[in-house]
Amino acid sequence: MIRQYFILLMFFLFLGGCAQQITSKTILYDNWKAHLADQKTWHVKGKLAFMSPDERQSANLNWQQTKNNNNLVLTSFIGTRILQLKQTSEGAELEFDDDKYYDTNAAQLLKRLTGFTLPVNNAENWLKGTIDAQSLKVDELGRATQVLWFDDIGKKWQIEYASYIQSAGYWLPTKITLKHQKIKIKIQLYDWQFN
Repeated sequence: MIRQYFILLMFFLFLGGCAQQITSKTILYDNWKAHLADQKTWHVKGKLAFMSPDERQSANLNWQQTKNNNNLVLTSFIGTRILQLKQTSEGAELEFDDDKYYDTNAAQLLKRLTGFTLPVNNAENWLKGTIDAQSLKVDELGRATQVLWFDDIGKKWQIEYASYIQSAGYWLPTKITLKHQKIKIKIQLYDWQFN
C-alpha cells in the first residue's frame, strides 16, 4: 500500500515538473526579431568576464535602456559597485573611484578611465542579438550565432551567441562572447525584462 502511494506521489511530482516547464515558455511573436529590434526599453542582469593578455576581471552587470538613456552598472560579486556608466543623447557620465567623469563617447570614456574595452555605444543591437550585418550567421530559427561587426569607432568585433532563452515573445541571448584583437569578453545574461 505504501509503495502504491509512493508511486502515485512520484507520478504527480513528475506531472507537476512537466507542467512547470511547459508554462515557463511564451508564445513567440510572428516576426519576433523585428519586434525585438524595435523594443527600446529593456533591462537585463547578468555576469561579465573580461580577459586580455595582461588581466582578467569579472563582475555582475545590470544594464537598462529607456528610450535614449542607457545605464550600465557593474558590481563585484559581493555587491560593491565598481562603476556606473550613464549614456544619454547629450553624452556620457562615468562614476568610478568615487568621482564623476564626462565625455561625448561612452565607450571611449570607459576605455580611457578603466582600460576596459566594451562597445557600449551600440549595445542595443549586439546585446539583444538583432545585429543586421552582411557577415551575420543564423541558426534554423533565425537567431544570430556569429557575426563580424564594426562598432561606431571602427573597432572590429567577432561576436558569438552560444545560447538563447524564449521569453516575453522573443528569443533572447543568454551567452555572448565578444572578441577584439587579444581581448575576449564573455557575457552571461538572465532576467530579461521589457516595458
